[in-house]
Amino acid sequence: MELSLDAMEIALRVLKAVNERRSPEQADIDGLCALGGSPLSTTPVDEMACDVIRKALIRRAAIRSGVKGVD
Repeated sequence: MELSLDAMEIALRVLKAVNERRSPEQADIDGLCALGGSPLSTTPVDEMACDVIRKALIRRAAIRSGVKGVD
């Protein structure tokens, strides 16, 4: 599976947990931190998940349009 899809899956699991008013899995939070680059102390986990999805969609669009150096 490509990186952008993995990133979106992690972010969606986190958003689902937040929506269900439960704590996301620690592995997913760690994954978001690795993908998003924002420390949790300054960014809420749901905002970080949205940022990761946004970046993944931008990356996928760049790959589809043939931009070099994004994969």
